[in-house]
Amino acid sequence: MTTPGDVTRVADQVRTGLVQLLDAEYWKLPGDDLLAAARTVEHLARLTYAVQVMVAGEIDLARLAQVHGQPSTAALLRHALTIGPGDARSRVRAARAVLPQDAISGGEIPPTLPELGAALRDGTVGAEQTSIVVRAMSRIPTDITPEIRGEAEHTLVDHAQGMDPIDLSRVAEKLLDTMDPDGAFEPPNPADRAELTLGPRDTRTGLTGIKGRLDDLTIAAFNAATDPHAAPRPQVDGVKDERSAATRLAQAFSTVLDGYLAIGDGPVQGGERPHVTMTVQFDALTDRLGSAVLDATGTGIGPAHARRLLCDATVIPAVLGAAGEPLDIGRATRIWPTALRRAITLRDGGCVFPGCDRPTRWADLHHIRFWADGGPTSLDNGAVLCGHHHTLIHTGDWQIRMAPDGHPQVIPPAWIDPDRRPRRNTRHRLRN
Repeated sequence: MTTPGDVTRVADQVRTGLVQLLDAEYWKLPGDDLLAAARTVEHLARLTYAVQVMVAGEIDLARLAQVHGQPSTAALLRHALTIGPGDARSRVRAARAVLPQDAISGGEIPPTLPELGAALRDGTVGAEQTSIVVRAMSRIPTDITPEIRGEAEHTLVDHAQGMDPIDLSRVAEKLLDTMDPDGAFEPPNPADRAELTLGPRDTRTGLTGIKGRLDDLTIAAFNAATDPHAAPRPQVDGVKDERSAATRLAQAFSTVLDGYLAIGDGPVQGGERPHVTMTVQFDALTDRLGSAVLDATGTGIGPAHARRLLCDATVIPAVLGAAGEPLDIGRATRIWPTALRRAITLRDGGCVFPGCDRPTRWADLHHIRFWADGGPTSLDNGAVLCGHHHTLIHTGDWQIRMAPDGHPQVIPPAWIDPDRRPRRNTRHRLRN
């Protein structure tokens, strides 16, 4: 039986060996020996990843996420280990594929990818190859015979042990195409496979990338809405429209969205119709309308753009102090009034829980000092929290408080940080 002391003792031994490897004089090794050392270290790294997967799987089977008020095992790993969401999800998916799972009726269900599990234990596949195999096998329907699934797993694992991730991805796609030439593995309705993702904003150019796939009906609607605005402008004094087709289409899309928002009959979200809030730093009020102008996400916009917004918009002023905190909006009521809601969402930018990417339009307002405990509905007592983290704050071990600079900070439970040091969500600001 493995005890915590056993894990600590072995980990100390491994740590000692790794320190020795860090201090090794690699420069003294001949070229071929240096490559051999690199292969040895890579093998150790793959074995370490295998252990990470096994531990993640046991955490998943123990349902520790529920115990600690987390929505998933991946979310628990993110906070406990300070790893990225993709890494956390990959470990959990791999563990569920290569480890036996608990059956509802009792007992165990054999692993779905036993050959991949054996390769992991041997240290012959790494994290990227493992993710590719798991992802490819997940696309094969469960009604495919076990013999065919086994052959597919064998083919992928065999290639994974001697192939880099790029080539392995090609092999996986070719395998799926061979097994499913008619596309029967995919959902029959293309709309169910549509995707649209907004990338991070480039602060240097002020542009945000968009990536996705849309079904035929949505593309037809998109073309019908944008085509009238995407045509080249008529020549003026013999000068043609110098915009590229891609730029014209992007600007046409912006025109369509502006028109939709101007109508003002969109669905209510967060207590308000679709709108854009523009803020001006206090010193800009006494100087000039310059680079201090921000939109609702805290993104800087130019003077010309700001003047155009002011020309045809309902202006809702929000005066900001030096630290970016709203100064003059709001009144204390039990229900958050619109003006106060705007002030708090403007300050927080999204859910304030560390690592959460939920924007303000998908979130709630939370009384930091609970209303039932006498907390006021005020700027200093409000914070943006998504639905899950709002519930977690009320029922879990996490706490939230207002920092001296007027911005919320979250106190983790002792199982994450024994010192319970305050944390902040910087994700929303990093996007700007």
